[in-house]
This record gives sequence, structure tokens and C-alpha cells, in this order.
Amino acid sequence: MDPTKLSKNKMLLTGIGEEQVTTIGSFEHKFKIDDENYSLTWHVVPTDKLKFEAVIGSDLLEQASISFTKEGVKFNKYENHAQLMQISAENLQEELDLRHVENSQIKKELEKFIQDYKPEKTASTDVTMRIILKDEEPVCQHPRRLAFTERQEVNKHIEE
Repeated sequence: MDPTKLSKNKMLLTGIGEEQVTTIGSFEHKFKIDDENYSLTWHVVPTDKLKFEAVIGSDLLEQASISFTKEGVKFNKYENHAQLMQISAENLQEELDLRHVENSQIKKELEKFIQDYKPEKTASTDVTMRIILKDEEPVCQHPRRLAFTERQEVNKHIEE
């Protein structure tokens, strides 16, 4: 690769190899894999900093999915075909069943209330409270199972 054809923008890459690597530059290149055309930005790093021929990054993964099988690696390009669909939209409004209301005036008012209703969040305040106990007696206890005889005794107290 002719270094004069590289763009001057340098990047600091982390996670490649065993340390941080600063790129020498980058270039745009179009190529073909599995009869599909791709265009990628290639970032060039010093050869002693990388143990691999190339690292597949998000630029390629945004254009195709990659499958690893026993036979090898398969690239599947994402389809960008416009799909024609017939979509119809209806404004569905729930029917009100107000047959039980006999007075027509009240029925009209109810319908108007329901149509005009807009749920709104109630206002909240920034008030906080502290509860100070006067003794060491617990305010809350977790329920526990009672033996049959104890349960009978509790029920007797409740009835009184």
C-alpha cells in the first residue's frame, strides 16, 4: 500500500492485540465477497502491532452478517429492497355500552365526560417525612406460621 494514498486521520484503537494501537492512516476501498459488492474504510496499523491479516469491524457488520461453519466463512449481505405492502389503518374507538342508563340526558353527559377525559399525572411534592419511634418495639413483623392449637387461640381472641 502506498503510504501517500492514506488519509491523514489517525485513530487510537484499543482491544486489538495486547495494547493500544495508533493507526497510520485509512483508505476507502470497494471489493467483492461471495458475488456481493462492499465498500469499507480500511484502517492501517503497523504490521508488528497486529497478529492477524485483518480485523472485521462494525463497518462490515453493518452491511452483512457473517456465518462461521465447517466449510468456512459465509458473508450474507443485508437486503435493502423496498417492500411494497398494503397497509390500512383504522381509528379504533371502543364502543360504550350505556344501555343500562335510561335517562338520555345523563347518557349524553356520560358520553361527553368519557370523550373529553384525558389522563393526567397528578402533581407530586418534594415533602419527605421521618418516623421517629419512641421505643424499641417493632412496628412491623413478618407473618409466621402457627401451630394448630396456637391458631385456635388466636382465632378465639379475634372473635372476642
